[in-house]
Amino acid sequence: MKDQDNNTYSKKPDFVAYTVQQSRDGKGYWNRIGAAWEHRDGKGLEIDLASLPVNGRLTLREMREERMQSYEDERKESTEEPERHQDRSHDHDRAR
Repeated sequence: MKDQDNNTYSKKPDFVAYTVQQSRDGKGYWNRIGAAWEHRDGKGLEIDLASLPVNGRLTLREMREERMQSYEDERKESTEEPERHQDRSHDHDRAR
């Protein structure tokens, strides 16, 4: 929910917004495209989207702390440089 004064969100979102694309093999690929906050009176939502679903369908799922933590951990890992091994002695005696 946005604060009246600074127009920023004051708490973690209540819902995560996804678009789901079906592949030819029937799998659904979920792409996070935004978030939603419940209004204080409980009669509506404030939805903030980073992109729009191509198929026009939006899926809102309840925000769970453990899901958000794993998402943040995954993003952190993907931005870190992979460790490079200094020891190349175990080259498995491959012919070059």
